[in-house]
Amino acid sequence: MILKAYPDYNKKGFDINAPCPVWRWPNMIIHNKTKSAFYPEHTGPLTVKFVIKGFHYFKTKEKEFVLGAGNYLILNQGQKYSAKINSETEVEAIEIFFRPEFAEQVLSSLIIPEDKLLEDPHIKSELPVRFIERIQKQNVLLTTSMMKFKLASENNLDDEDWFEDEYFTFLKNMLVLHRKVNEQISNISSSKLSTKYEIYRRLNLAKDYIDECFTQDIKVEDAAKIACLSLFHFIRTFKNTYGDTPKQYIIKKRLAKASDLIMHTDLSVTQICFEIGFNSLSTFSWLFKQKFGLYPEELRNSYQNFLVSFRNLKPEKF
Repeated sequence: MILKAYPDYNKKGFDINAPCPVWRWPNMIIHNKTKSAFYPEHTGPLTVKFVIKGFHYFKTKEKEFVLGAGNYLILNQGQKYSAKINSETEVEAIEIFFRPEFAEQVLSSLIIPEDKLLEDPHIKSELPVRFIERIQKQNVLLTTSMMKFKLASENNLDDEDWFEDEYFTFLKNMLVLHRKVNEQISNISSSKLSTKYEIYRRLNLAKDYIDECFTQDIKVEDAAKIACLSLFHFIRTFKNTYGDTPKQYIIKKRLAKASDLIMHTDLSVTQICFEIGFNSLSTFSWLFKQKFGLYPEELRNSYQNFLVSFRNLKPEKF
């Protein structure tokens, strides 16, 4: 099922928590192309939101999300939220909704042995399917599937078997991609799964802050406050979850940014050093050498020599 706009929630007798008369929430696509749209707070199924151009706004009790092109947002089954588009130019967005228990069925097909599935086709995993609700960068697998749904919408495709296969493939890829997240969550020290998820959610708030501000003079204490964790607890849990302390993670982000600027800009090493957040040129150079095996100027010279050699290659050598 594909809708080209949000359902009319003002229609008499319409239930915002059950917009489809057959299923409360079926597997379905909403493909919005509009400057203005709104759907009030409701309890939704598992859904993945994409924006192709413009911005789409979502609001839960805990947080407001501003979703732009190149990213996606997962909201879990049972989450209450509202959705809004308000723009002077057209916004294009794709939202993929999964009917209740469909995710558990897909997970079962991945982890339950085939002989068990043959004995009982209705067997399903007892593991709940929960994702971290945060804006994330798009990846090739999910974006490719999303673009298929976009083309299906634009061509008014009406093939239930095709859609069911694509829903399955999309969710399978999503589960595989987020396996790493589950591995990270398992590293958090807590006997209760709900506590693990809550700590991971808080850690990601701090990690998002670092990702946005790592070139600034940020302090680990500030990130700990954003996570609402004590400094020691934050550092220890961050290390157990991501493999680096917050300080190590900040340095890695800065050095990765520095290497890109060194190879692709004419900025001096000193300019780059201060632009990415370091206060000492000698410290920056030493850390850079430890990370890449070359000092910044050596990397720049090596990269430029490589480009010259590449341009001088004769066609027959390819």
